[in-house]
Amino acid sequence: MSAEKDLRSHFAGEPPGQRCNAVRRLQIEVMRKARALPREFKTRREWESFRERVRRELPRVIGLPSFPPLGPSAVRGRVKVGAGAVCERVDVFADEEYGIPALVFAPAKASRKRRPALVWNPGWNQDKFHPASQQFALRMAARGFVTLIPDHAPFGETTPYFDKKTTGMTVVMSLGNALGISQLALRAAETMRAGEYLRSRPDVDPARVAVAGLCQGGQDTWLSAALDEGFCAAAPICSASTFAVACAEMGSYHALSDASPFPFGILDLCDADHLHGAIAPRPLLVRANLPDHWWPVSGFDDIESLTRRVYRLYRAEKRLDFGAEVHEHNITGPFADALEKFLTTFV
Repeated sequence: MSAEKDLRSHFAGEPPGQRCNAVRRLQIEVMRKARALPREFKTRREWESFRERVRRELPRVIGLPSFPPLGPSAVRGRVKVGAGAVCERVDVFADEEYGIPALVFAPAKASRKRRPALVWNPGWNQDKFHPASQQFALRMAARGFVTLIPDHAPFGETTPYFDKKTTGMTVVMSLGNALGISQLALRAAETMRAGEYLRSRPDVDPARVAVAGLCQGGQDTWLSAALDEGFCAAAPICSASTFAVACAEMGSYHALSDASPFPFGILDLCDADHLHGAIAPRPLLVRANLPDHWWPVSGFDDIESLTRRVYRLYRAEKRLDFGAEVHEHNITGPFADALEKFLTTFV
């Protein structure tokens, strides 16, 4: 074979360097696993059989930590906020050695009736001190809601490090990985315990506790609501894309700041579209933010498609609200407006 022919053959087809690309190799495996997952469910029985398997096996696969029964949660302080709300600083009981630091905003005026409530999950690198989260909690207090904002490890008061995004996250994820606890599973467990705490409060109606969140807090929302029927409604904001699309599509043009949104082995059982579907037939609000290129639109489309098919099996599609906005990455503007309307309608 001549040198000229060798050169032509060498540069035919796919760029040869791609065969040495480890990212490409893993992306191909992601696509294979994603294609193998079931996405056509003809009956509720067929869907619920799949859903029950996910609920049974997913906690083990992703390393969802288990907490002992809820114990007393220490209230460190209580302060009046403006004219109509109070804020409590609470350590939500996780176990005898740890309390999840949280702020709870509630109407200042006492009520004979138990109130609706919300667990609001801040996004990646946000905590309970984030102004927009607190402002939204005050907004909902004016509507009669009790809102809990937790610190998810490693943010807020949960770690002693100044640089929580890198040092704190690395330490928490490393310890979790050694214990078999993936980061998103830890956040979901914290979310579910926060919901359990709200349901135990004498001022909260235990049947009317919803969950919502922004970005990675939105992931906490659809994962915890899929696993925990105690949440009566769910609203993930700026978090709708599948793991398959994030890995196989987004991984080709953008790298996440860290690996925390990706739990161990989840594609062996399901993807994010299945977990949105697992919230059925409870009310579900999903909002995408088009400037957030780290949540690819193609994944949002996949989630809406499967979720609507599942809700139709329950004749509950009227409880679904999917939409997209062009806005800042925050619980402000149209996102705050849509969430308030959703909560006051369904909770």
